[in-house]
Amino acid sequence: MEASAAKASPRDLSLDFLKGISIILVIFFHNLQLNPDSVVDNVFVVWGNVAVPTFFLVSGALFFTRPFCWKRHIRHILHFYLGMAAWKAVYLGIYYFLGVPFPVSKRDILTYLFLFGSVNGVASGHLWFITAMLTVLLAAPLLRLCMEQDKKLAIYIMVICFLFNQLLADLNLVSTTFAKLIGKGAWDLSAFGEINPLSFRHSNYMFYYMLGGFLQKKKTEKTASLKISISMIGIGLLGLVLLKYLQSGTFCWQNIHLASGYYWTSTIMAASGMFLLAHRIPLERFRLLKGFSKTVGTSTLGIFYLHMPLIHLLTPRLFVRFAAYNGWAVNLAESVLIAAISCGIVWIGRKVIDFCFILLYNTACRFRNFR
Repeated sequence: MEASAAKASPRDLSLDFLKGISIILVIFFHNLQLNPDSVVDNVFVVWGNVAVPTFFLVSGALFFTRPFCWKRHIRHILHFYLGMAAWKAVYLGIYYFLGVPFPVSKRDILTYLFLFGSVNGVASGHLWFITAMLTVLLAAPLLRLCMEQDKKLAIYIMVICFLFNQLLADLNLVSTTFAKLIGKGAWDLSAFGEINPLSFRHSNYMFYYMLGGFLQKKKTEKTASLKISISMIGIGLLGLVLLKYLQSGTFCWQNIHLASGYYWTSTIMAASGMFLLAHRIPLERFRLLKGFSKTVGTSTLGIFYLHMPLIHLLTPRLFVRFAAYNGWAVNLAESVLIAAISCGIVWIGRKVIDFCFILLYNTACRFRNFR
């Protein structure tokens, strides 16, 4: 592995576009002002399960195709961890300001901030994503070493992750469904998880992370056609809808989530199709899509942290007024609104931080010249 980073390469606009679409889906998935009897609304919610795996695909694509630098990687890990702690502190302030009571001790607050804890009344459950990303980032240098030195070993790791996550979930559902058809008891195949050599909680996302590296190289070789990409998305979404039906007995939303949405082969299919399709879209030709990629796609982490407090703030004050029209279109409009507000806050925050750094730098220079 390279000890130092090469010159910064231009951003991949398709990856920014993919991140922008994914964060809209995440907001859509967490808002859910929907019509319970709608099939289309159900498809949108099922599609939301593809967003988080797509983020891991994008992160892996960037990590495995850019020069490696230990200092930069450690800073990246610290950025995620300390950023999570800082935003958790912001959450405490926001929810306290909104009147949410949470009587806790100093020990509870420190556990919440730095030890991945939670506080009743503060919506921070979605931050599991940061925990999962930290887990993968800690393993990433080893994965890169395997990818560069022995691709067979890298593929072996991916196969193990796939076998004990997606494939095991698929086979277990097949076993349960077949047992219902013949009126017999189902075999619980999840017992095979006992021999999983990579049995840590987030090994599922390590598979997506490594897959992103392979797909990034494949898409630059232009081996995936437009038809194949769209077909993968269609087959993947159809599979997820059928899985939801097998679990719940309905094709409608009915306020029922697809269980273990990130742990299906269909999710891999849909996420991979989206990843490959984004590269096929001529984003530079469309000003709106290009602007979307450069604004929303480059602010996804800030949007991720901000969207839950904004949902908590806007639902009883604004969104409730549109309850009679609840459905995928209204929910999508609300999601875009939340993303736009979050982008504005992120933009202002960046400007303030830049101004503070410039002010501190100029002050330091003047002080040094004065001495």
